[in-house]
Amino acid sequence: MPHIFYAKKTGDFVELDERETHHLKVVRHRVGDIIKVTDGKGVLYVCELVEVGKEKSIASIKQSNVMEAQQKEAITLCAASENWDRLRWLIEKSTEVGIDRIVIYKAKRSRSYVQKKDKIELIVREAAKQCERVLFPEVKVCDELDFKDLNGRTVILHKSGRPANIQDFQAPITIVVGPEGDFEEDELEKFRQKAEFLSLGKKILRFETAAFLALCLSGFINSRI
Repeated sequence: MPHIFYAKKTGDFVELDERETHHLKVVRHRVGDIIKVTDGKGVLYVCELVEVGKEKSIASIKQSNVMEAQQKEAITLCAASENWDRLRWLIEKSTEVGIDRIVIYKAKRSRSYVQKKDKIELIVREAAKQCERVLFPEVKVCDELDFKDLNGRTVILHKSGRPANIQDFQAPITIVVGPEGDFEEDELEKFRQKAEFLSLGKKILRFETAAFLALCLSGFINSRI
């Protein structure tokens, strides 16, 4: 695993929290070592460790470089799920393939994950560190999908849609996937007024498989991977 750390910038220093401090100790970093740090906002810092404590650590910034910038043509995933393990996997992989925004919402046949927003943000952080991504995707968790979130072109991954082709996933795009038990009819009617329905093929895919396939296509043609 690449050893890149997350920290908050304070003046000429960065502060690493308890979790990142534990990571430092696991890989046996000591005061005086040079480490790579990101703030999750697109900047990569080269830093020297000046303190390794029990609950936090501090490093002085020696060099900083803007590596990634916010994309004007964003890729957004809106996902509903009843199963935490599958949702967790999807969040991790979405981060790795370079999408810009993750919206976790509650459909009528899914559960609320509002109370897990901190855990979701932590999954994003760890996935970004693993692939050395220094611009973390924005995360929003809500109990009801706000149709204002459906900016740009919006596609609903659904078996009733027309067959998709790769150009359908050109950014800017919002990709919506429903829960394991599918949307209810009134939800589908609302989406039909706002979005285009796309089918990914003959097989009935799990929600996380369908979402990941679409995100990979979008990440590839938009040069995010």
